Amino acid sequence: MIEDLGRGGFKLIQPENCFKLDTAGVLLAWFASSFSRKGRPCMMLELGSGAGGCAMLAAARLPDAKIDCVEVMKEPYCALIKNIALNFVSDRVRSYNCDVRDLPALLKEKLYDVVFMNPPFYRTDRAVVTDKENEQAARFNELGTLEDFISCASSRTRMSSGYTVMCMAPSRLPECMELFVKYKLAPSRLISVHASYGKDAFLFMLAGKKGSPNTEFKML
Repeated sequence: MIEDLGRGGFKLIQPENCFKLDTAGVLLAWFASSFSRKGRPCMMLELGSGAGGCAMLAAARLPDAKIDCVEVMKEPYCALIKNIALNFVSDRVRSYNCDVRDLPALLKEKLYDVVFMNPPFYRTDRAVVTDKENEQAARFNELGTLEDFISCASSRTRMSSGYTVMCMAPSRLPECMELFVKYKLAPSRLISVHASYGKDAFLFMLAGKKGSPNTEFKML
């Protein structure tokens, strides 16, 4: 099934038993794109791209951006390849079937202006919520812990001018803050997301600047 993403004519193929593009992915694409510098192409890396919904939205927002997408699971990765072709962005969006804990040499040679990610929200000691293998892996940290993702993101973020951008469940904000500091990412922007007025946040988005300890922090 091909769905319309509602931006720039971009479309998306989403396999039935894979994690689907959701509110978190849509907002993450917007937030990550906001750190692009005007007047020059933005080099971006997405860790855990799935079928590529977030990356396609970022590509639609930033026509000059170059985006590398990393996805370890085979079925979502195959859908990612199809979505790159479907939207005619193979000249600026590339896919890599690999683990964030073991990036290929080509990616290890690059530094990026923006590294963005929607890591698995839950630890493996939480109850199983789905019998779909690909969706299960996307929700739980069986293929990489939160620290694995943040460590990898920091290693590929350009020093002094690059940003790591992520979204996560609110209960893990203290852990994310600690890991950002550990891996030399100065927290710079935090947004809490609420379903409606009076409701507790169900999501937060966090951005950190690489190697800039005096970065001004703002809660938006």
